[in-house]
Amino acid sequence: MNAQKPYWDEEMEAALPVLQKLENAGFEAVFVGGCVRDVIAGRPITDVDIATSATPDAVMVLFDRTVPTGLQHGTVTVIVNERTYEVTTYRSEAEYEDHRRPAGVAFIAELEGDLLRRDFTINAMALRADGTLVDLYGGLSDLHAGIIRCVGDADERFSEDALRMVRAVRFASTFGYAIAPSAWRALLRNRELLQHVAMERIGAELDKMIGGAGPHRAAALLAASGLLARAKEPLPAGFAQPGCGSRQRPALRSGRGAGGAGGVPPLSSALARLQGKDDRWAAVFLALRLSPEDAEETLQRLRFPGRRIASARSAVKLHDAAAPLAASSGAAATPAAAAAWVDAVLAAGVETASAWLRITREFAASGAQIGGLPLSEAALDALAAQLAGMPCTAIRELAVNGNILCSHLGLKPGPRTGALLNGLLRSVALRETPNEREALLALAEFMEEDRMNDGPYTS
Repeated sequence: MNAQKPYWDEEMEAALPVLQKLENAGFEAVFVGGCVRDVIAGRPITDVDIATSATPDAVMVLFDRTVPTGLQHGTVTVIVNERTYEVTTYRSEAEYEDHRRPAGVAFIAELEGDLLRRDFTINAMALRADGTLVDLYGGLSDLHAGIIRCVGDADERFSEDALRMVRAVRFASTFGYAIAPSAWRALLRNRELLQHVAMERIGAELDKMIGGAGPHRAAALLAASGLLARAKEPLPAGFAQPGCGSRQRPALRSGRGAGGAGGVPPLSSALARLQGKDDRWAAVFLALRLSPEDAEETLQRLRFPGRRIASARSAVKLHDAAAPLAASSGAAATPAAAAAWVDAVLAAGVETASAWLRITREFAASGAQIGGLPLSEAALDALAAQLAGMPCTAIRELAVNGNILCSHLGLKPGPRTGALLNGLLRSVALRETPNEREALLALAEFMEEDRMNDGPYTS
């Protein structure tokens, strides 16, 4: 760290020519927002945002390579040394008409007015090119104390932009901070305003919380605040208000009203240890004992991509079939349990089965229940070993295909071919038949003969 610039970073050093060029032209320019907050806290920064007294037109004249990213908001993207920086003109905002966006913005020349419009004190600091910190609203002390406090009047900040209430929870949960009592009380008073926020914006914030350092803290604060029950589109009760759904018992209990994660059960540590966001989402749905349909509806309402929705639904659906197999150390070793696990894997797919095992093994290691059942690490290890040893898990891996079967058996392509392939796949997965062409064709002949005699292979 530069001794003369105690709050500094190599990313800021790389962006310094942008500030210097603006200053040499007679304008004021500073680093602002999240990059200042994070460099003070000792966290790595990715995006470097710059604010300036120069108008967008002046910025575009000064720099050779620019992109008019958001001129109506005063933002120009400047490209220097193949790096991009968002440079935004100091601005004040008109009244907010829809509790989300200002009716208009006005460009101003003073940094103080620009910082005043920001959401939280820790986001309302600036750094000058010489390393001087501009902290007009107590952001530094709040950062050191680990407090999320609004700039100015909390009721006004949340009324202006209702998404700030969700962002308060995200910052508190991700950084492990407490929400100031004044901000918490204002959040509870204004939470009905969340109905003015687009669902995709709420979904984006929740996705950042799930992927952050404290997803269990986020769950506690969201439950305590009741925010999600006030969303524009209703979310399943078991998700918006944990413990209220038909299948649920409280699994993620709320923490202390204004900040901590007190009362969160052991599964919280398992949630935080899971690496992927999709695994964490599935874990939340399992912990809250939501149905596959509720998991799907939740993510649809939050405007998640179809692939991620299908992933969560599949994991929850698999749990209903596989959880009893992991409930005791002896069950996973029985032939019936082995067959049930193979059927569950073939129905859900290897990717989903692997995800379910990652989730349940983390919960078991924490001594936590999931979906109301105790989990045996020994049983889960046995299921994982069986999955790893399955010689075939998809029809495309078989040594025969539909065309070969039709030619060999004199069948026309259709549902029967698919049924035969699925039967062959199950037999190979159970290690009853080797994945070899002749062995599979012989089994297919037997299955067809048995079907004609109304045997057990009737499709």
